[in-house]
Amino acid sequence: MIIRICAFTDQGRKMADNLIAKWEEPIWQMRTEELALEQWIGESFRKRLPILFIGACGIAVRMIAPFIKDKLTDSPVLVMDENGSFVIPILSGHAGGANRLARQLSVILGAEPVITTATDVEGSFAVDVFARDNGFRIQNRDGIKKISAKLLRGEQITVAVDREILILDKALPEGLELVSDEEENVDLRISLKTNDAKGQTLLLVAKEYVLGVGCKRGKDFEELLDFVRRSCPFDPEMETYVISSIDLKKRETGLWNLAQYCHVPLAFYSAEELEKVEGSFTESEFVKKVAGVSNVCERAALLAAGREGVLIREKTAENGMTLAIARKRVVITSWMEQDSAKMPK
Repeated sequence: MIIRICAFTDQGRKMADNLIAKWEEPIWQMRTEELALEQWIGESFRKRLPILFIGACGIAVRMIAPFIKDKLTDSPVLVMDENGSFVIPILSGHAGGANRLARQLSVILGAEPVITTATDVEGSFAVDVFARDNGFRIQNRDGIKKISAKLLRGEQITVAVDREILILDKALPEGLELVSDEEENVDLRISLKTNDAKGQTLLLVAKEYVLGVGCKRGKDFEELLDFVRRSCPFDPEMETYVISSIDLKKRETGLWNLAQYCHVPLAFYSAEELEKVEGSFTESEFVKKVAGVSNVCERAALLAAGREGVLIREKTAENGMTLAIARKRVVITSWMEQDSAKMPK
């Protein structure tokens, strides 16, 4: 992942260096004096990248205030004190993953995560976290608050899931009751269709598509985003479940930014794993020589889509970028956030 980091003092910069040394996995983007702070924050929000401020909460709040627009797309923002004692998510805790990132940082630094989101504090089901982790988009966002309020009051939530959606986790959290998908008036409906709503408080719609992406080294995020938008027969920000590629691209900033902009995971596979994918693919001897496998995007899309995945669009290539699209079987893997405090791999 990409994490942008800003420190205001020498001590803060020392803490930033300490964090970067301890956690090498992210692509860290340290703010320099070349770009004014306001411009740097604006660029971060435009790209939907997480920001970690090392300093006072008040400074961070004042600086991000002009850029806050939408809880589902705003950058996740965190603040950490100069001693690394506390990590505080202050914006986009669920949809953007700021709460999860705060826990990860706390594990690495031995700090205390200061989580104030009510559902997290009470250990309650968080529907927006569930949607993010299982690949559903939130159709009517006002319902998030209503669902959370009912659960926090101890009231029961009725949940209807389309019968075509596979539920792997049969243990529903406290407060949730699974009812028939033929029920019309339910609190939470989880569906394959956008227009399946008939009186529910909140509708979650499945993201069914997997993007397999390949690119030359150093491809810019804006160019990748424009290419994907033009190449997809659907809105990639609304319909994409995961983006996948070969592990040779693990440090490609543009690819990471594309996934983080769309709020989806980025999956990487080795050439050996991709080679084992069965099917008929668009082969390239040049790609085979460079990557060790004759096709990246189609194989990566199918592998990330799982056993029942189907390739629906073969390789599209343009200016050093490739894209293939697969459709996956929609599955609910877990109702509650899992292992959020562990260091990510």
